[in-house]
Amino acid sequence: MVERREIPNFSESSPQFCKVYVPDLSSHRLGIPPHFLKHFTGVFPYKSTITTPEKRSWHVELKAVDEHLYFQEGWQQFVHDNSLVFGDFLIFYYGGNAQFYTTIYGKNGSQKTVSRPAREIDKEITHPQDNQTVERRKSKRPAQGANGDESAQKDLRPTFSSATQEHTRKEASKFVSEFPFFEVVMSPSYIKKGLMNIPSSFRNKYMEKDRQCVTLVASDRSWPVKTDKTGQKFYHGWSAFCRENALKVDDVCVFELIERNDFVLKVTIFRCPV
Repeated sequence: MVERREIPNFSESSPQFCKVYVPDLSSHRLGIPPHFLKHFTGVFPYKSTITTPEKRSWHVELKAVDEHLYFQEGWQQFVHDNSLVFGDFLIFYYGGNAQFYTTIYGKNGSQKTVSRPAREIDKEITHPQDNQTVERRKSKRPAQGANGDESAQKDLRPTFSSATQEHTRKEASKFVSEFPFFEVVMSPSYIKKGLMNIPSSFRNKYMEKDRQCVTLVASDRSWPVKTDKTGQKFYHGWSAFCRENALKVDDVCVFELIERNDFVLKVTIFRCPV
C-alpha cells in the first residue's frame, strides 16, 4: 500500500543498516541484521512503515523466523513498486515508532529515483533533506590483503609465468570495494576437485565457526554453496559454480562479503586469456 503520512524526522545520525538486494534471497522477505535489533529497545515494530525520498510509504509487517527478524508482509509490493534489481544497495534509517526511511542506490553508485504512477495521490510527509547524501566509504586496497595477513595472502598469489597471467593479476589488483573481500587464483585442484580453500585470514575474521552455507552471486545469478566439515573450504555447490561460470585455471576470483546476515559473497571474475 502506498500513501503519505506524518513520520518522525530522520537524519544521518539515526540508527541505520544497509542491505544489498539479491532477488533469490530478498524478493519475498528481507532480513534485518541481528545487531540492529538493540535499537528497538525490546519492542519490535511488527507493523512498520517504510518511506522513500519520493515521499511514498509502504506498510510492511515484520516477522520473526528462527530468532531472525524479516520485513515480510508487504515487502514484495515494496520491491515491485521500487523496481528493485540485483545489486541495488539500500540504506535503512530507523526513526522510532515503527518508522523506517530508505534510500536506494543502483549498481552504478547513483541514488535511484522511481517515479510514482500518476494515479497515486498522496499527502505531504516529513522526510530527510532533499540534498542529503550518504557517504559510502571506498577502501583502498591494502598491500597485505583485507585483514593484513601477509603470509596467508602470499599463498593465494603465486608467481605468474606468462604475460597473460601477469596481466590478469594486475587487473585484479586494481579491485577496490567498501566491503570486506579476498581474492583467489584458480588452481587446477579448485577447478577439478570441487573444493576451494577459504583464506584463514578472512574466515577467522568474518565467518562464524558454525557457518555451513554461503551464497555466491555472479552475473545476476546466485548459487548456494556449503562448506566442508572443517568450515575451511567451499564444497557442495562449488563445482556447479565453476562449471556454470566457465572458470579456468589462472582465472582470478574476488569474493566480496556484500551481505553478512545471510553471508552473500559477490564474485568478480578476472579471466586469464587462453
